[in-house]
Amino acid sequence: MEKLKPTPLSKAIRTFLQTTTLHGFKYLGSKFYIDRIGWFLCCCASASCAGLLCTVLWARFLEVPALLALYDLKLEMSEHQLPVVAVCPTVESIAEAFIDKLSHDKNLNKRLPLTLAHVLKGKPAADDQIQILDHLLTVNNVTLLDIMRAHMPPCHAVIKKCRWQNIYKSCDILFDIEVTPWGLCCVLRPNKKLANQGTSLQLRNGFQSTLRLDLAVQCFNDTNLYNFEFFTKYDGEEWIEPMQLAPGNTYMAQLRYTSIPESTDTERLIEESCVSRKGYSRSDCLKRCSEKICGCVDPLRGNRQLADGDLLPCSLTELKCLRSYGVKGHETCNCAPSCKKVTAYTTLESSPLNFNSYVIDPIYSGLNATSSVVMHVRVNINLSRIFTLNPTETWFTLLSSLGGVFNMFLGVGLFSALELLYLFFIKLPNAMRRSSEFHYGN
Repeated sequence: MEKLKPTPLSKAIRTFLQTTTLHGFKYLGSKFYIDRIGWFLCCCASASCAGLLCTVLWARFLEVPALLALYDLKLEMSEHQLPVVAVCPTVESIAEAFIDKLSHDKNLNKRLPLTLAHVLKGKPAADDQIQILDHLLTVNNVTLLDIMRAHMPPCHAVIKKCRWQNIYKSCDILFDIEVTPWGLCCVLRPNKKLANQGTSLQLRNGFQSTLRLDLAVQCFNDTNLYNFEFFTKYDGEEWIEPMQLAPGNTYMAQLRYTSIPESTDTERLIEESCVSRKGYSRSDCLKRCSEKICGCVDPLRGNRQLADGDLLPCSLTELKCLRSYGVKGHETCNCAPSCKKVTAYTTLESSPLNFNSYVIDPIYSGLNATSSVVMHVRVNINLSRIFTLNPTETWFTLLSSLGGVFNMFLGVGLFSALELLYLFFIKLPNAMRRSSEFHYGN
């Protein structure tokens, strides 16, 4: 019986298996059957180990691509490390300024300011008094926000002195009146107001461990406001609560903060579902969800352009529904936290202001000890922490690890890869062409 000649295709494959640098593959063409079976099992075991390790490397690349590292605050100082600072007259004092123009009932006018304050703070309030106050606003054809704006004095009449890092600034330039959930406030946004100031250059040239802001607030001089509230807020900080400031006192607010950057990788690092969209906050999401449930929007959310289908501002009766949910929102609201997490720790200490005549600090000069408030804000940089994301797994490290696995278990190195490319793109196509010519000739 005539022995069949090997085809060019099978000859090319056999030649590759006999001469390749891949571990074990050249022994698959051994003349002994036992050798071929043994090396085939070894190749399968090596391929299984390589596949398992490649799966582990790929899973690690997808799960934890970066690590949180502590950022050295001494490398670069920035005015963004100072939070938003707000000084707000209490709702009761603003309400007392306009309630006499809405009603002439003195007994009723004594109770309505406190009722309005309870509504805005989400505390229980009498429904009949809320309806009376709502009726007074409707009869006089004014909204709550408009009448509060009309009786809010300018910031330079409230905040008399402003000192930032030992340099006095014009309070009228630093502070703007803004709408907050607690009413109208004089707000300092450092990323806008202090970005181009000479103090920023001073901070970068020489490291300073403390950011200092000093304010002198006048209560009974040009205005009839008697109580104020104070709060600070970093971008990314969720739940804040204003602190009461009583006239005749000086306050020292010591702040430190911890910041985790906003990134899609942060979700995997903090092991919870979060939203990395810029400008997103969980508190805003809960507020909007509660607004849909109550059927109206918060009138103290600032100026909004109403479009078709948008909800109308709440009346005071509806606002009670909205504010009653507080910061937790309605139980049906499902809002994920923000990936950017900033936590500020504030300690507030107070002392009487009647000793200012013995103080050399110019911030106290010319102030009435019974009707003024001096506020010292200190941000401790040394105790604050900012974390950065340092990638530990990139495409280069992944390919390097995979290359090591393939080289260890399968012997696939650079020359082996060139051999495979040469086999698939040159040898096999030529062998297939000669094989077709061989069959055609037969």
